[in-house]
Amino acid sequence: MGLGILESRTASKVPGTVTLDEAAAHSENVTGNLKHGHGKDHHIVLVPQPSDDPNDPLNWSSFQKHVVLVIICFGTIVNGAIPGPLLNAGFVQMSMELGVSVDDLVKTSGYVLLTTGAIGIFASAAARKYGKRPVYVLSSIFAFIGVIIGETASGYDALVASRVIHGFGVAAYESIVVSTIGDLFFVHERGLRVASVIFLLAAISNGTSIIAGVITNHLGWHYNFHILIPFVALQLVLCVLFAPETTYRRDRKYNVDTAGRAAPSEGSSLSNEKDPRAEKVEKVPSTTAEDLHLPPLPKKTFWQSLALYNGTFVDDSIFKMVIACPAILCNVGASYTIFVSGVTIAWYVAVALLSSIIFSAPPYLFAADSIGYTSVGPLIGGFLSSVMMAIISDPFAKWMARKNNGVFEPEFRIPLILVGAICSVAGLVGFGHTVAEGRSVYLACFVWGTMLFGLTNVATTTTAYALDAYRDYSTEIFIMNMVFKNFFFYGVTEYIVDWYTTDGVAKIFDVMGGISAALCFLSLPIYIFGKKYRHFWDKYNVIKMLHLETDKTGADGG
Repeated sequence: MGLGILESRTASKVPGTVTLDEAAAHSENVTGNLKHGHGKDHHIVLVPQPSDDPNDPLNWSSFQKHVVLVIICFGTIVNGAIPGPLLNAGFVQMSMELGVSVDDLVKTSGYVLLTTGAIGIFASAAARKYGKRPVYVLSSIFAFIGVIIGETASGYDALVASRVIHGFGVAAYESIVVSTIGDLFFVHERGLRVASVIFLLAAISNGTSIIAGVITNHLGWHYNFHILIPFVALQLVLCVLFAPETTYRRDRKYNVDTAGRAAPSEGSSLSNEKDPRAEKVEKVPSTTAEDLHLPPLPKKTFWQSLALYNGTFVDDSIFKMVIACPAILCNVGASYTIFVSGVTIAWYVAVALLSSIIFSAPPYLFAADSIGYTSVGPLIGGFLSSVMMAIISDPFAKWMARKNNGVFEPEFRIPLILVGAICSVAGLVGFGHTVAEGRSVYLACFVWGTMLFGLTNVATTTTAYALDAYRDYSTEIFIMNMVFKNFFFYGVTEYIVDWYTTDGVAKIFDVMGGISAALCFLSLPIYIFGKKYRHFWDKYNVIKMLHLETDKTGADGG
């Protein structure tokens, strides 16, 4: 048993289990012929192994990788995080201007989510088939159009049209960003980047209301779109010029973390008699350039990298890839990630939607700008959580691997969820009772920040686990996560105002806290039995049984 994780009863490799720390594993005779990190990570085996092609994103310079990541993250902010809550702080003021109820305006945010959830699954399939670059560019164009319609909208119907079209722009920046991280970075580098993306999608949404509330109160709600449009336009230009295709058709021999029961190569010098500890180390094939027998490929020029069409990366039809996504729900580990992260993050949407109603009513009686300022608390909470996860997520995983004789298990990501569970439940229950009793707005902002600190931690932890444990199916997992999350969010917009009116704010957040606690508790059996289940899934893969297995060589860094 490795640190409380039950071992599977097999001598073969379990997908997701990798030798991460060669020195701690004493596996130089097994992994010595594989490529390693540089500098302080010289003892870290690179997973997946990069090819010898200079066009392989894993071989790009750190500067180029981070330029692409920054552009995509910029898109995640202006096209993914901002559109949904853009108008939240001004719902009460807008209802008087447009002559519609606050409930109807709340639903316009739901239309963004509904469109994103419906389109995201097709956006992902198209990204796998034709590459991520054209999907990102098209999403940025839709976002640009949505903002233009929003800034010229003079009535409720035009506003709805703007929000629906904007939902098309959100799709790519929610559905394929995490898999883009898998394209660009190795396993030991992903924790920081995943935490950053979760922060952008969660915490930045709360920061939006801080600025949007002031703009709405002093200039009018149209100016939210006026001010947003140059940023959306800039991101579109940057995406077209400096975000080349990251999808790469890599031979599966390089995927030392998803090779399943693949046999070792003849070049492997593993001998159980010579190294008893090597029983815990997976046998991996050699991936040196000499094995490839291919001439070196030239690096693409800048102009070649601007191409929107780079051929097809998988042979499967888009329809088959779309159908395969719901099938991943048969995987217990995938369902754990989808439901835990989706439901918990939905609660911050509920608070954001209700904040305009809660803080405009007695005893607070805030205007739109003051309502926006209340979002400072969750913004700080989400930021601190992301910083914490960025600092400790990868080092914690490496530390656990060293304690486990250098062998990394994806379940090593899970223990950090304990912090998130405590903070999210305490924050949810505390916020509900604080505002129900009309206590200090500063206390309300503090517990709101505590809530988002915990929710961001939970989402980051479960996302990192899925990316490591089931990287071959990370696309399907993240797509179903996005679909479930956005449909659930839309459901929240449909009933949250009526629920608030009927039961009161304290009961609502007590229920949310109880559900969050129950979902986080599921992490314990996932941690203990996760490795056994990964082996079980490798043998009894429902997607393969249903003949829905799709080509993985062009997706998610694989």
